[in-house]
Amino acid sequence: MAIQLDNRVALENDAPRADILEKVTGKAKYTTDYYLPQMMWAAYIRSPGGRVQLRTPDLTAAKAVPGVLEIEIKKSGGGYHGDRLGHICADSRQALEEAMAALNLKFDQQTPRTSLEKEMTPLESLNPPENDGEVAEIIKHSELVVEAVYSTQVQTHCCLEAHGAVVDHKGSSAVGYGSTQSNIGFRDDLAQQLGLKANQVQSNCEYVGGGFGSKFGLGVEGRLASQMSLKYGRPCRVICNRKEEQIDTGNRPGSLQSMKLGLSLDGSIRGGRIATWGSVGPTGGGQSSDGGGGGGGVRNPSRYQFGTIAKTHEDVTLNGGYPTAMRAPGHPQAMFAIELMMDLMAEKVGIDPLEFRIKNEKNATRQKMLRAGAELIGWSDRQPAGSTDGPMKRGYGIGVADWWNSPGEATIAINVYRDGTIEVLSGAQDIGMGYRTLLRDILASQIGVPHELIVVKVGRGEYPPGPASGGSVTSRFTAPRAFQASDMARNAIFKLVAKEWGIQSFSDLECSDGFIKHQDNSISWLKACRLMNQDRISVSTSESGPYWKDPTQSEAVQFAEVNVDVETGIVRVKKIVAIQSVGLPVNRLAIENQVSGAVIQGLSYCLFENRILDRNTGTMVNANMDMYKIAGPLDVPEIVPIIWKPDREVGVNSVGEPPVIPTAGAIATAVANAIGVQVRSLPITPDKVLSALAEKEKS
Repeated sequence: MAIQLDNRVALENDAPRADILEKVTGKAKYTTDYYLPQMMWAAYIRSPGGRVQLRTPDLTAAKAVPGVLEIEIKKSGGGYHGDRLGHICADSRQALEEAMAALNLKFDQQTPRTSLEKEMTPLESLNPPENDGEVAEIIKHSELVVEAVYSTQVQTHCCLEAHGAVVDHKGSSAVGYGSTQSNIGFRDDLAQQLGLKANQVQSNCEYVGGGFGSKFGLGVEGRLASQMSLKYGRPCRVICNRKEEQIDTGNRPGSLQSMKLGLSLDGSIRGGRIATWGSVGPTGGGQSSDGGGGGGGVRNPSRYQFGTIAKTHEDVTLNGGYPTAMRAPGHPQAMFAIELMMDLMAEKVGIDPLEFRIKNEKNATRQKMLRAGAELIGWSDRQPAGSTDGPMKRGYGIGVADWWNSPGEATIAINVYRDGTIEVLSGAQDIGMGYRTLLRDILASQIGVPHELIVVKVGRGEYPPGPASGGSVTSRFTAPRAFQASDMARNAIFKLVAKEWGIQSFSDLECSDGFIKHQDNSISWLKACRLMNQDRISVSTSESGPYWKDPTQSEAVQFAEVNVDVETGIVRVKKIVAIQSVGLPVNRLAIENQVSGAVIQGLSYCLFENRILDRNTGTMVNANMDMYKIAGPLDVPEIVPIIWKPDREVGVNSVGEPPVIPTAGAIATAVANAIGVQVRSLPITPDKVLSALAEKEKS
């Protein structure tokens, strides 16, 4: 049972997800579940490696496969493994796969760029920032100077549901089914591709199996499906297989981070130099084959008070897949390095790492969280680095995070029917984070009726517009409107009841547990709804009313306890205490699930996941679920999610991304505490642990 530090009761504490039955029984239909009459199958022809040049292709055998409609090669050069060179469209999956196998493509291989360290511009060759001279003086006159270099790997997207779309163009209208984080964006992109107006396109994104930043809008899969459907007048399906998911749906870029900081003897950080490098693909930070830039940024420095910093950054182009948004882009890799650097500095000045963080922590909420988390993890049991007896070493570590809660737009519509059913409509999508649950719980609580009366409909283009699921904004943008619309719907029924009872003002009425009451009068919600003289009452709003509070940050602090076997190098995470501020908690169970899921994802990033490119061909050699290691059930520790009570009244805040940020840093610092030496590159695999221990012995 999670410890509840928020003494306000959440709107719902243990209510299960609103769509749980649909998902476990298979009633929920995802994009991959749609098979339409006369549907075509299409897929991209992909580069077998990085930096290859296609010779004159022989398509004769592939075109001869029965059922093949077209084969087109659009470009001759492949910049990375999985780069889209052309496509095949066929009547059936079998014909598509046979045609792919029959392609006779020969390539000339050039030496690919696969190493960030080899391709980056050396620090001394980078253009210094304007304040470099000032920082040089700070370092020169600092009583202590600490420097280190950290690196993080490329983490690929591994969504539970593959990327894809099914598009059915019908002349003056179209229907699209998409696995997307932006239903409205999907609809608008599809309309543009087909030369239609948005109101001529019906988008269906009711169930989406995860996205984490990789599925905005129509996507390249949807573009191919729409092009083929437009050309042939038949529905077309384009769904990635698991290999394609690994090589061409984006990634969290790798990084190299050089840090040199000056300190005072009392532990105050005065300033220093931070240089970061991020790996990007030949197309920069996006799917476009037309080139581009950006995408490799690292959010270092951040959170702690680092004084005056001279910062440089370089995006380094490699012949690998492109970076894209991935749950808190740029943050986990930064906090891995920052937390290890904080421990190094604490050791240098002889201060406990917890106290050193509190001293250099600019945020009062996180200072309190650090104290609370230390007590919950048992920080007082922490021993000096590497000092526990025996081959199994125990260690404790810390990570912090935050996320800004800015305002945004959304519209919520509610229909109240004569039978008492309350229907809520939103064009935003539920990609797995529990959006249906949020809407159901807000309506049930605010109106005062049982869950069973609430029908939630989301993820269709004809519903009121909602935000894309990125930046942890879905709940934050829609919740205030859901509260406001609930008030409007409830008050509409209250007016009918007040008139029935001869009461001048409906504002004195109350509704709870499905009954409307005023003094000695009482009527069930169901009977009250029968007072309508039409089949429904409809309300809609894009206004937040009093329910949008001044924006605050979603703070997070995590503590990790690990065991490290110094004979095998194996790291076992025993416990994670994850403290998270969420503003107004709507559904406690859903929040804890979000936090726990983020911790698992952060642990997987820290200990297992790693894209490996063949240095001779640029081919991703572990592009499957066997060799691309991901944390499994036996790797998951005890996770204690904590909902933090804010210092003032706030609205619904972000929770999706902030809890993934601190995990790698917390585990990495715990490993260092356990074995007495830092592992400065991710993932922290057994060979790296043993290598670090060997280097420690040499020194």
